[in-house]
Amino acid sequence: MLQRVLAGLCRLEGVNQAMLIDDSGQLLASVGNEGEIPPFEDAIEMIEVARETGHALGLGNVHEVWCESEDRMLIDVALPNRIMVLSGRGGRLARWRHALDRDRRILTTTHRM
Repeated sequence: MLQRVLAGLCRLEGVNQAMLIDDSGQLLASVGNEGEIPPFEDAIEMIEVARETGHALGLGNVHEVWCESEDRMLIDVALPNRIMVLSGRGGRLARWRHALDRDRRILTTTHRM
């Protein structure tokens, strides 16, 4: 079920990789274009930087990170132990976000692969 949901997210315009990461930085599941390595380490670094910045500025917890440039990444901290990451080129991040909201229950309750 988890792989099917992640594959559905990869059908969104611009999404090349869909990943599910836990709070310790372990990759739980990933679906993407064949032959492409998921930008897992970039996502982990982005999460760490966002958390450090939020803590240093006293802003509280990080719930979401949007990265817009030629390469795009949307990081959603659904639960402390479930971090969803979509990455790719082009597409609309707001649509990516809506799709994550739609599949949130499945992504947060499905057991790891």
